[in-house]
Amino acid sequence: MRSNILVLALLLSGCAGFDDGKTIGRIQDSHQPLADIPLPRVMHEDVRREYRELLKTIEDRKLKEQIERRIASVYMLEGDYNQLIDVLPGDKGYFPDAITAYQELLKKYPDSSDNAEAMYQLAKAYDLDGRDQDAKAVLKQFIQDHSESGRLAEVYFRKGDIHFRHEEYEDAEQAYQAVINLGQDSVFLNNSYYLLGWSQYKLSDYDNSLMAFSQVLDRLVPADGKIEKLDNVNRSLVDDTLRIMSVGLAYAGGATKIDSMFAQRPASAKYTWILYSSLGKHYLEKERYEDSASSFRAFVVQNPDSDRAPEMHADMIRAYVDGEFSQQVLPEKETYVQNYGIRSEFWKTKPADIRAKVIPNIKTYIEELARHYHATGQRLKRELAEGAVASVAEQRASFLKASEFYGEFEQTFPDDPKVPEMVYMRAEAAFDGGDYPTSITHYERTAYEFKTSGFGADAGYAAIIAYQKEAERLMATAGEGSEQLRAWRSKGVDSQLRFVQAFRDDERSGSVLAKTSEELFALGRYEKALEVATGIVSRDGDVDRELNRTAWGVIAHSQYELGDFPAAETGYRNQLRYIDTADQEYDGVTERMAVTIYKQGEQALAAKDLAGAVEQFLRIKNVAPNTDVRVIAQFDAATHLLTLEDWDPALAEMNELRRLFPNHKLAADLPQKIAWAYEQDEQWLLAAREYDAIYRSDAKATTRRDALFLSAELYEKAGDDEQALTYFKKWAFDYEEPFDTRMEARYHVAYLYKRVDDLNRHLYWLRRVIDGHDKAPSNWQSDRSSWLAAWANNEYGDYWRTEFDRVRLRHPLNKSIPRKNEKMKNALDRYQQAVEYSVLDQTTRATFNIADLYGQFARELMDAPRPKGLSELEVMQYELVLEEQAIPFEDLAIEVHQANIDRSWGGMFNPWIERSFGAMAKLNPARFDKQEVQVAYGDGIR
Repeated sequence: MRSNILVLALLLSGCAGFDDGKTIGRIQDSHQPLADIPLPRVMHEDVRREYRELLKTIEDRKLKEQIERRIASVYMLEGDYNQLIDVLPGDKGYFPDAITAYQELLKKYPDSSDNAEAMYQLAKAYDLDGRDQDAKAVLKQFIQDHSESGRLAEVYFRKGDIHFRHEEYEDAEQAYQAVINLGQDSVFLNNSYYLLGWSQYKLSDYDNSLMAFSQVLDRLVPADGKIEKLDNVNRSLVDDTLRIMSVGLAYAGGATKIDSMFAQRPASAKYTWILYSSLGKHYLEKERYEDSASSFRAFVVQNPDSDRAPEMHADMIRAYVDGEFSQQVLPEKETYVQNYGIRSEFWKTKPADIRAKVIPNIKTYIEELARHYHATGQRLKRELAEGAVASVAEQRASFLKASEFYGEFEQTFPDDPKVPEMVYMRAEAAFDGGDYPTSITHYERTAYEFKTSGFGADAGYAAIIAYQKEAERLMATAGEGSEQLRAWRSKGVDSQLRFVQAFRDDERSGSVLAKTSEELFALGRYEKALEVATGIVSRDGDVDRELNRTAWGVIAHSQYELGDFPAAETGYRNQLRYIDTADQEYDGVTERMAVTIYKQGEQALAAKDLAGAVEQFLRIKNVAPNTDVRVIAQFDAATHLLTLEDWDPALAEMNELRRLFPNHKLAADLPQKIAWAYEQDEQWLLAAREYDAIYRSDAKATTRRDALFLSAELYEKAGDDEQALTYFKKWAFDYEEPFDTRMEARYHVAYLYKRVDDLNRHLYWLRRVIDGHDKAPSNWQSDRSSWLAAWANNEYGDYWRTEFDRVRLRHPLNKSIPRKNEKMKNALDRYQQAVEYSVLDQTTRATFNIADLYGQFARELMDAPRPKGLSELEVMQYELVLEEQAIPFEDLAIEVHQANIDRSWGGMFNPWIERSFGAMAKLNPARFDKQEVQVAYGDGIR
């Protein structure tokens, strides 16, 4: 019995690993050679016989079940082995006995915990025997009965394989999705994502298919995106995935689908470039060249800073090349150089190993681009020379682009043997493109730095020509006397001398040296130029007219540059002797002569000799009346005459300028200057009319507004009250701002209406002055507007005072006193409002008037007419009543006058306070009407 148990243990342990982990429907890519498989020492039937013999000796039900399961496993092993060695199957296949054995186990032990494994092996036997529908039924039952089994993922996967094999893609999709939903990181997960993607692809569900495939890439692609590091199995799966994703992307929208589906998925960042690349290559295989290039381009646009961007950009260019899209190839090569060349941010920020990958393409593309643009420029140049319709701008642009690319070649590859040629070619292209400074730099480098290049003397001579070309350009743009032109001519002479020294034997050296001497007249070495030119004009005998003309011009110009303006003026006068008046140059020389006189005026200004400056400026209008400088000089002379307060001469010059040159740009400033001069000279009416004209004609609204007010003020000063009133009213009605000016306008209107005795309008405008201040925002109100409001209230009070004066006290008093009292109250209200603005002179004015009104009312009460027919006693009693009524008003008068007088103790004094003193001398003579006793010094000291 002991030996039987030992045999059982050995058998059980030996059969523990029968499951080889294969999946149904998936054949390994490679098999172990049959010769290398160790054959069993005993036949499968012998093993089963031993198990059956053992069954006879075992009574334990559980142990008997395990032995029966081992027997079934041996049938499975035998079927596997026979398939492997290609033994011809029986009529029912390789696994009929295994199938029968597992079916009996499931029937015999329906409640066994090992039935999940038996059911799994039964499905496997069915599938291996080609009975996949039976296998599918068993797998389906397995899912129902053993939902907690550890083999559930594999069961779903095998079920999915069977569905997929029979093109039942919806069922396959559900099965593979079930594997994924289990959330187990099983050996079937990657393949489940892969086959799920295939199922959805077959169902034309491209979006979900792509997302499923992307999960394979998420799981397998390394963080650095280098799939070449994967083992063979995973690399094969990734490659297959990329291949089918490319097809799916092509169906789903191409590169735009990558953008929309994967751009925002962090997990896909490591392989997004592979998707673009794979899609691009897919299109390329299908000869869809534009789609291929667009795929590569999409990655570059989306990921310009990626290390992979240059590689994808190069693939784009190759796609265009393969598709023979020549129009796109060149711009993309240019963009490649811009994006990844030495001047790019890519080059500045990427490490050397990344930059090294772009160098071969950069070198090829730069040279191709340079030569292409150079050839294009030359072709356009020939076409223009032959009279063909061609663009000069396009020709120049082509040459300049070629120059830039030649320069970039040298900058990127400074040690390359082609550099001397590239430097010379850059100079040639820059010259043809009109960039003479650049051409000079590189011609001279070729001539004197790369002497052995074969271009030396030609390059040196070309540099001289380039200097001349740049001088001609500067003469046309900056002008003959510009510093730039002189600098270039000076450099040109240096270049000429350098050429003669370096290439002494060149046949062109003689003509270059002659040109150098001629250029001395145009150099900034004015003393030398003056010396040479003076020698020409002072020679004995006849001097060539043209040479004299030129020499005197050089003398005048040199003296001008040296600051000797009187000598320069003389030089230009002498030059004019050799120029016909009909010659176009005559006017130019006359203008330059006028400038020298103007400069003499400026020198007088610098010496603070205003009168001398005016004399020089005005001299120009006599000797060069038709020059542009004449207007400027006469204008400046008039301005300085204003400074000297010589009003009449200044006005004469300005009026002449306005008459003779009404359209000159300086004429716009004359009306205001003339108006101001008339104003300063107190010619009020003429000044008013000038400002009036400015108001009617100036284009600037604020200038017109200000001129209107000034005109009104000056008409008022000139005594034309009607015109002044009209303009002040117009200003007040037409303009709301500036606030202070509006208040002044209302004040003048109110004042002028009083002056012309239009009382009603006077009162109306007083109210507008008061409302203007009171209703204005606090930040607008000013001391002046407060004064005006106080003044207006005082003026209004004076009106009621006049009305008060008109009402006489008559008998009976009970009728006349209320009328007079009403007028007094109105006056007092206005005076009191004037006080509230706290403006000293208006406050003291109002205070005096309040006190004086009280005093007058008291006096009129005391002097009121007595009723007739009163007895002497009644008259006395009546007068006592009047006195009782008058005394409080007199007391108020004294109190208010005293308040005014008290201000003097604080250092304030004005006519209104003085008048309060005078009033108090009458109201309180004991205190305020004392006479000073004057004592002479001689009498005071005894």
